[in-house]
Amino acid sequence: MNPLQWARISIREKGVVQTIKIAGNVALDLSFDWRYGTDTMGWIAEDGLAPGSENEVHSAPYRATKARPFLQLLKELELPHESTFVDIGSGKGRVLLIASKYGFRHVRGIEFSGHLCELARKNVEIFAKRNRLNLSIEVVETDATSYSFAVDERVFFMYNPFDDVILRKVVDNLKHSVRTNPRSIWVIYNTPIYQNIFHRSELIKSESFYEIGGNHFMVYTN
Repeated sequence: MNPLQWARISIREKGVVQTIKIAGNVALDLSFDWRYGTDTMGWIAEDGLAPGSENEVHSAPYRATKARPFLQLLKELELPHESTFVDIGSGKGRVLLIASKYGFRHVRGIEFSGHLCELARKNVEIFAKRNRLNLSIEVVETDATSYSFAVDERVFFMYNPFDDVILRKVVDNLKHSVRTNPRSIWVIYNTPIYQNIFHRSELIKSESFYEIGGNHFMVYTN
């Protein structure tokens, strides 16, 4: 699909104002990798992300979160910098870089694709050298359904890295973690197509919707 075709479809479905916002953020996103020398853009299909994994069939294509809207959201939320930030389905690591730039003391990515983990670690290394930073970013290669959430992990992010089957299991794991180690948490859900799972989870006590630059986020707290 060429840009003109995309624009026509977007205007028809979302209107002129939303289309302009989205187009502007796409342009800014292209400059993110150029500025930092990273490679976090591009669409990677779900086929072959993690060959042999029983949950590969439930995976979703990799697509990058828009940098400026996400950073703006973090600033608006005023989240605790001392807590660990976790990106569930961290892909090439763009959100990890943004969260680190925001100021989280420790940032952790969970990703079941070894290939994407390798790309993310390379991006972290490049980003750190370009900015002369000593980053505390960890990329964990594991299936999200088997990951045990730690007590220091309080801020979570996801951008539809898998379908509702896996999301239910992940939310159940998170609920168990919070019950075992009571703490306040925030869950940031980019483009929340399965938000009903959170509504039924008994984990979330409140939620807020944010529209920033044509991007939709739900923020859940317990």
